[in-house]
Amino acid sequence: MTRRPAELASTSAAGASDINALPDPVTLILELNHRVKNNFQIIVSLMNLLKRAMPADRREDTRFIEEHVQSMSVAYRLVYATGSMTEGSLTELISEVLSGLRQIAAITEEHLRVEVPATEAFIGLDHAIALALYLAVLVPPYLDEAVATAGVATVTVAVAARFVTVSVGGGRTTPIHLDFLRTRLMRAYAAQLKAEQVSATVIEVERIRFMLERPVRLPAD
Repeated sequence: MTRRPAELASTSAAGASDINALPDPVTLILELNHRVKNNFQIIVSLMNLLKRAMPADRREDTRFIEEHVQSMSVAYRLVYATGSMTEGSLTELISEVLSGLRQIAAITEEHLRVEVPATEAFIGLDHAIALALYLAVLVPPYLDEAVATAGVATVTVAVAARFVTVSVGGGRTTPIHLDFLRTRLMRAYAAQLKAEQVSATVIEVERIRFMLERPVRLPAD
């Protein structure tokens, strides 16, 4: 059936009205990331409930997954809180991810020393997730070693211009052993950061360096 010109004009106007009624891309991205953040929080809560219901000797079974989910959740939450949905505070990201890993390991603050710069540096969402996961893979074995030896695991972060250097070490004179899965994942997350492995002055330290998307913001005079 052939439509009359008036009908075509009416249909065209209705279609244009529907398009104009759609939210703008920024609003859609904010809503999408808001839902992702909330879903991560739900998953974390469910895992906490599951862990509490499990016998004490079985709680390690979920630890690896919990470390990853919790760390990704921190990255999304911090970036979402900025409102821009593109980047978040590097210092807050590292501090909160490490605090979460320590709590999952159920150890006290005395077994983990964190040194982060006071410089205001920002990291993009993609890099934030990769860095959070890198720490989730590498740090837990150092925490376990610190508890076993009554020692301290140390995470040190240095920022110069657009370069970030992250060092993870302990009190051993030999490197911490990482199993096959952790080794593969650590390399994969470092690759996502486009990071280079930096030779450490002490053998038990893992050290990488990567570049931020934009220069560090210097404090105002």
